[in-house]
Amino acid sequence: MHIAAIAGKTALPYADSVKQLLADNAAHMISCGDYALSLASLSSTDLPRQLTSELALAAVRDKAKHKKLGKILTGFRSETLKRGFDAVLTYEVQGTQLRLYGISGADDVKVVVSSLPLSDASDQKKFNIAACKALASLPVLAAP
Repeated sequence: MHIAAIAGKTALPYADSVKQLLADNAAHMISCGDYALSLASLSSTDLPRQLTSELALAAVRDKAKHKKLGKILTGFRSETLKRGFDAVLTYEVQGTQLRLYGISGADDVKVVVSSLPLSDASDQKKFNIAACKALASLPVLAAP
């Protein structure tokens, strides 16, 4: 699964946890309930310029924005990514929670939300499980 990751302005302090997620997943499978996370790539730097945290967070609640986001994700190509992203992991702080949203590039797939108390958000293992819950059930859109 190829994932783009983008933080909302309130969640920028957690960007390093997202980077560590990929390294941890490469070292050992991250599982959460009935799912296991299988990441081929997770990028927070090589992203489409139209992909903004505002668009990603708006796509959580707005079908038209989700459709626009999906076209941006699946249509993106780069030297390292030949077939686009399957989904985006976007995250924000709401009150005392870090909310992680798994948004598929397919606009007919429901957004998956996972929450983590801010007091637990700096615990990498708990962060990884929350990210797994947001991403693991999303479909891979095209064979690698």
